[in-house]
Amino acid sequence: MTLLAAVPALGAPPPAGASAEAQQAARTKAHEGLKLYGADRWQEAFDVFQEADRLFHAPTLVLYMARCQRKLGRLEAARDLYEQVLGEPLPEDPPTAFLEARKDAETELAGVRAALEAAAVKAPPRAEPAAPAGAEAGGSLVPAGVAFGLGAVGIGVGAVTGLMSLSQVSDIRSGCEGRRCPAELQADADAAATLGHVSTVSFIVGAAAAATGVVLLVVRPGGGSEAAGAPAAAGGPPRAPRGVVWSAGVGLGRIELQGKF
Repeated sequence: MTLLAAVPALGAPPPAGASAEAQQAARTKAHEGLKLYGADRWQEAFDVFQEADRLFHAPTLVLYMARCQRKLGRLEAARDLYEQVLGEPLPEDPPTAFLEARKDAETELAGVRAALEAAAVKAPPRAEPAAPAGAEAGGSLVPAGVAFGLGAVGIGVGAVTGLMSLSQVSDIRSGCEGRRCPAELQADADAAATLGHVSTVSFIVGAAAAATGVVLLVVRPGGGSEAAGAPAAAGGPPRAPRGVVWSAGVGLGRIELQGKF
């Protein structure tokens, strides 16, 4: 290390055009920079070494400028400064500190280059998971469609069982005399009452499912609240909402449910 040798190296004969005053000013700045460097105040030390180098250029000052940049994590800037030290022509009889600065620069440059190469090796980017079928950036429409389908089934079942109940009641009444009915029709009356209860519950469930479908259509799971047909985000073209078509068929002994996106 040339920590203590950096300043004495400025005692070399000044180059053409450089004054003794500039050399002395640079020596003073170099002393200040070494103190800052020793106190881990690397940015301040860099600024002082740079100012000293402008007054009186020396490879030792450039070496410490490179070290400051390395300490600050600016590896590319440090690499360039180290390479400047190695590529600088030396006088015929260079001071020992200049030779040591070149040797230190070569060693430290190898470490900086290795760190830069390690930083350049990045893990391959992780592929984003593909959106599930039926999902959009604004959220999935599938839950709403399912709820509407269940609502249709519930209402359909309620209608069928209600008609069956009414039909049985009509048959029972035809076999009665006024308000008196034969005892053998008691089982038919119980069955008609059960169908009536099933019809009522089916209508309630179907209506609740349909209402849930409306809510899920407005607030789509996986996305923010977005009213159907709302404009797209600012700066992009409006996105046409994708429609959902559900159909349900209910009959005696038959229930059909179809959905298409």
